[in-house]
Amino acid sequence: MKRLWFILLCAAAGSIGISAQSACPTDTWTEDRPGLTLSGPYAKEELSAIEAELGDQEFGNLSVARLSPYWTRLGAALSKDRYLEETSRMSLLLPGAGQFKNGDTSAGIGFLSLHLAVVTGTLTSFYFLLPSDLRFDRLDYLDTSFRDIHDAWQAHSFRDYLPSMGVLLAGSLIDMGVRYWASRNAYSGAQDAVEAGRAELKPVLGPGYLGFGMSF
Repeated sequence: MKRLWFILLCAAAGSIGISAQSACPTDTWTEDRPGLTLSGPYAKEELSAIEAELGDQEFGNLSVARLSPYWTRLGAALSKDRYLEETSRMSLLLPGAGQFKNGDTSAGIGFLSLHLAVVTGTLTSFYFLLPSDLRFDRLDYLDTSFRDIHDAWQAHSFRDYLPSMGVLLAGSLIDMGVRYWASRNAYSGAQDAVEAGRAELKPVLGPGYLGFGMSF
């Protein structure tokens, strides 16, 4: 039984990890210019504009004085993209958190309430679908020895736990969907906040190999 629960927990953790990768819409892309690998819509737009201005000139052929304004513009674009990604991840970890950061309180309350409702409903259903002798009113988990608790759980077959495990799995999938939805919504709201000037952007020292993507 312990191995079964361990396998289920590992599967759930793996699913969350996969959804975390797909739920953060960063529009990752790579430019052909050597040393420049940028991600995000604002960096893509800014770099395209700079390339149009430079024509056939390479970044490596520019002087520091000529390069500095372009690097400043790229840094500003990167700070916007970083805000989008951080806000999206916040709502992936805790639905509603990214919305609160964007200043969208009503959406934040809505997503947080939905998340809590799914979690509460899943755990409640899981509990009441357990074999009756394992519930709190039949088994005193505080005063009963660990061995007796272990024996009580081991006394049941896999079939006895199927309803509870099915509800737990279904609830986990629904919650992953809520997290994904909240993450996408937070990303869209972050774009609106950036365009409206409401976003608190963190300066980026520079993209790629020159600035190492550092911020302060």
